[in-house]
Amino acid sequence: MTARPTSANAAALEPSCPDCYVGIGQVHLEGCDVARCLATGQQRLGHARSCQCPRDVWTGRWPGEVECEEFGWMLGPGLPDLNRLLTTATWDPTAHRWTRSADDTATVEGDVR
Repeated sequence: MTARPTSANAAALEPSCPDCYVGIGQVHLEGCDVARCLATGQQRLGHARSCQCPRDVWTGRWPGEVECEEFGWMLGPGLPDLNRLLTTATWDPTAHRWTRSADDTATVEGDVR
C-alpha cells in the first residue's frame, strides 16, 4: 500500500528512494540509509544482523513524515519535526509506525513544547 499526502502541507510522493533508488512499493536495497528496521523504527543500516524484522519498502515519503503530519508536528509547511517524532513518539513494531503516547497533547505549529 502506498502512502498518500494527507494535508495541504503534505509533500508530493517521491517516485524513488533518494538513497537506493527503488520505486514506490519496492523493498529497499541492503545498505540503504533511508530504510528502517521495522522492529525498532530506527535506521536499518547497522542494526543487529540477528534482527528478524521484515524488510522495509519505499512508500514515496521519508520515514516518519506521515506521522508528523498526523500528529501536527510540523516546523513549517512541508517540514516535519522528525527530531520530535524520534524523541517523543513510540514505535509500534506490529503496525510498523510511530504512535503518540496517551498523555501527549496536540500542539499548534510554533507552540513551545
